[in-house]
Amino acid sequence: MHGITRAIVVGVTAACLGWTAPAFAQIDLSGQWQAINQQDAHTRGPGPDLADYTGIPLSDEGRKVAVSYNYSMLSMTERMCTDYSEDYITFAPHAIQIERVDDPVTGGVSAWKISGGGSDRAPIVIWIDGLHPPPGPLDLHTFSGFTTGMWDGSILTGYMTHMKKGITRRNGAPLSDQATMTIHLKRQGNILTIMTVTEDPIYLTAPFAQAGSYRLNIGANTPATNPTCFPSTEIPAMDAPGNVPHFLPGTNPNLEEFAQRNNLPTEAVMGGAETMYPDFRKKLKDEYNPPVKCLKDCR
Repeated sequence: MHGITRAIVVGVTAACLGWTAPAFAQIDLSGQWQAINQQDAHTRGPGPDLADYTGIPLSDEGRKVAVSYNYSMLSMTERMCTDYSEDYITFAPHAIQIERVDDPVTGGVSAWKISGGGSDRAPIVIWIDGLHPPPGPLDLHTFSGFTTGMWDGSILTGYMTHMKKGITRRNGAPLSDQATMTIHLKRQGNILTIMTVTEDPIYLTAPFAQAGSYRLNIGANTPATNPTCFPSTEIPAMDAPGNVPHFLPGTNPNLEEFAQRNNLPTEAVMGGAETMYPDFRKKLKDEYNPPVKCLKDCR
């Protein structure tokens, strides 16, 4: 009888350990993470130059939308928050906060919730419990998207659908609401690297990879809340109905500025899948001459 009882205890213990084993294999991602802004400082800080779409696999349609972009669009009430799309997490200058979402019944981790360091943008929730089926094709697209994920060793990988129309760079390079995104999170000590691979059948012709790094804020002194991104009109003239800042084809005054300042041909700065790869430099070797001196953002 003693032997049978012992066997049952051992068996139940083994089953419980086996059931909870994946939780022990996970890495703790929770905490406040501060963006390391010296990585891609220009992009994460003041923002990229207008008409610099180098390295973005824009389609012809994506390029047309990009060159029509006018920064004053963000002064319109209904466009105030449009830059806060899901892939903004890899090139945002601010902190993020990651929280565990625990299952109150099992005690396991149901999801990881990634917020913008406060309340200024919609959180991204990566469900890893396998209990949340994806929404249907006609369901709402939000700034959070819908993401399911799983651990691959020490890397948390999620796959996102139902994304909101947004941007792939803070100068008007567009992202449609048909886009999907794979997101990878890797923690090494106090450094967190987030990599996204975005695919968009409308505005991109190839998967577009971006990455950003964050350092753990041990003091956890980032405010839990901050001013939200709420609709408001920054420029009174934008209140006039039907007034939408934009550039008609061939009228963008900034179209050649970045290219001319850096002695680059227009085809290089207009993006396309070809510009993502080192071999593109061979195409430019006979026509590219470095500027005599730096004229902007000199470091």
